[in-house]
Amino acid sequence: MILVEEKNLCQLFVEAGREQYYFAALGNNFANNDEVAWNNFVSILLSAKGDYAVETVYKYLVNAVAEYNKQNQTKFNIKIVYDYFIAKIIRSIFVEISELEKNWYFICRVAEIPQPGDFVTVQIFQEPLVAVRQSDGTIRVFLNVCTHRQAPVFEGHGCVGVDKPALCPYHGWAYGIDGHCKNAPGANRGEFGADFDLRNYSLQEFEVKIEENQGVFAKLSENSHLKQELQSENHQNIGVEITNLLNSVSPGYADGETATLPEPIRLWLRIGYLEAQLKQLIADITQGRTGDRHQLMLESLIGELKQAILTIDSDGSTPELDEVLQRVYNSSDEQRQFIEYSKIDIDGIECSESSQRRQALPIWIYGDAALFALEVEHLIKPTWQFVCHINEVPQPGNFTWLDIVGERAYVIRTASGELFAGKLQDVIQRGSYPQFGLPNYGLEPIDIDIFYGFIFIRFTWEGSRLAESWHLPGLLEPYQLENMQPIGGVGRYDINVEVDYKLLWENFLEDYHFPMMHKGLTRRFGVSSDCEGINGMIIPMRDPASPSLTPIERQYYDCAKAIARHSWEREQQLQDFASENHSLPETLCYSAFCSMSAQEEIPMPFSLSVFPEHVQTFSLVPAGPRECRFHVRSYGHTLNPHDTNSKAVEEARLANTQLLLESLHEDIRVNYICQDSVSSRLFEKIGVFSIAEFDVAKFQEAIRIKLPITSRQRKPL
Repeated sequence: MILVEEKNLCQLFVEAGREQYYFAALGNNFANNDEVAWNNFVSILLSAKGDYAVETVYKYLVNAVAEYNKQNQTKFNIKIVYDYFIAKIIRSIFVEISELEKNWYFICRVAEIPQPGDFVTVQIFQEPLVAVRQSDGTIRVFLNVCTHRQAPVFEGHGCVGVDKPALCPYHGWAYGIDGHCKNAPGANRGEFGADFDLRNYSLQEFEVKIEENQGVFAKLSENSHLKQELQSENHQNIGVEITNLLNSVSPGYADGETATLPEPIRLWLRIGYLEAQLKQLIADITQGRTGDRHQLMLESLIGELKQAILTIDSDGSTPELDEVLQRVYNSSDEQRQFIEYSKIDIDGIECSESSQRRQALPIWIYGDAALFALEVEHLIKPTWQFVCHINEVPQPGNFTWLDIVGERAYVIRTASGELFAGKLQDVIQRGSYPQFGLPNYGLEPIDIDIFYGFIFIRFTWEGSRLAESWHLPGLLEPYQLENMQPIGGVGRYDINVEVDYKLLWENFLEDYHFPMMHKGLTRRFGVSSDCEGINGMIIPMRDPASPSLTPIERQYYDCAKAIARHSWEREQQLQDFASENHSLPETLCYSAFCSMSAQEEIPMPFSLSVFPEHVQTFSLVPAGPRECRFHVRSYGHTLNPHDTNSKAVEEARLANTQLLLESLHEDIRVNYICQDSVSSRLFEKIGVFSIAEFDVAKFQEAIRIKLPITSRQRKPL
């Protein structure tokens, strides 16, 4: 590798990303062929010692991080970057069930969990497991994946006690140390249907053997002919070390607030990784080792590479990144001309009405690169995507853009005052467009729609307009959204996360997780499980206020009361009116609601959160199969400096946007750990929805209809 001073910072990390892919390819080979070699490989990665190539890349990263800190006047520790570097490698390792069936796997030593209720979590390739000491002294091993919505149930190494259940951190499902589901919140009220039975939702269990050196081994299959070669004296507890690494690296996991490394470093590494991965994929296609999956992955990864470049180099000022893209173009042109989207086989696949469906889609659909190419074509590009508000492009010549799935879509205020939308034909041109002297500004025209002042685009010309498919749009009428102006500061931000956008959106679509995940929100607002009616859509502030409000929560409550224009009794009358008429004659003062499209008609990941003092747009921008951006913007009416309520309104906005950001980071944390869990190949259960998750069911039904292949329980691609 070349020394730091001989290359610019971007190239340093891009080259490190290429090396990262080569290590991932090596690790996959070890994982699928030699367990001992795999364990040694992981040990070397974790220590950064014992192998010349690993030691070299570690030293290279040390120098690159030092140069980054020097140029940016930061103090990022090499450990943060290196841990992310190797966690990304380990997360890329997949061993199919046919290979997992061939071995017994070392889990832990008996002495690590000596008392009843003691547990230890381990990671065997992509499989999250937990070993738990039982009340009778035996040890049982389970797949550490909640059977409801696939969050990990146990975390780290600890003790839950014999009589106390372990609670899933997502929705609070309770599991005993025997793996049996003891409680599902809402089940006793019939919220999962009359046929729901807790006994069907136990954790998956695996056969366990304890060998003479007191090592605990698990068999991850039903293979009765598996040879028992159990020798623990040479086994390191790699599974525990991997679990600890993954838990510490996910942005937002440890403290719920900050990413683990700077975005430029993360994206530069990703660009290098994708370039090397594409190079290998193109070589496989050239050599004839090709099929639908290879073709779909090629499209998917090229789109993700373009999206990463658009994100980190928005104005095209880093030609080295365009060189990366050009190398991929040159290598793939011959192959790509033969690529067509594979036809979806729908034989034997039945779709039901969303109102009758409670079973969730299989977990393989989250983060799959080949499927993502189909999603781009059938789900993302035909769906409306939020760009901005009309008052963010008020004058002729004003423009802005949205980068999504490797495309850049512009919204431009024309000389005549109209709005035009067009997409860039090649991301390499991003630094020199739009061209105001060319027809259509040198762009390819795309569809545009304006809904209550908010501007949306889509890449196809077919389908319904937003006004035709919005759920209860009459509730928005009195808020005069068209006249609002953008609010900067803490209310405007973008957060990139390495999670499938579908997981994130399903999280947003339901409030079943609020009591477990959002203590602050449940202190401030009353939440109903009646998700089909107005009462489930409009959530009132609690009155009287909870005595346990934090100072900032109390600030918001007090400000909301100060600026209210009517009484609590009038608020209830307005809610009753909304329930009967699906509209509002005036704005609410003590309540909030989320407004979005009817998910069964337009499964778009966009919501408008309406509060008394401001509104906040929340949209998810897919960037790759396991990469997404939270796009959050806040808007409000211009404040009159002479109005006595203006200060209270401003303080309410500030407090609320800070509280909403805290809630978002809580969601980020749980979605990171869910993304790891849904990578399991062994999970055989089918998730189930409660009444409070009805919108998730409708969203998934839309996916089933547009992509019937997602109904397959096992990955077909």
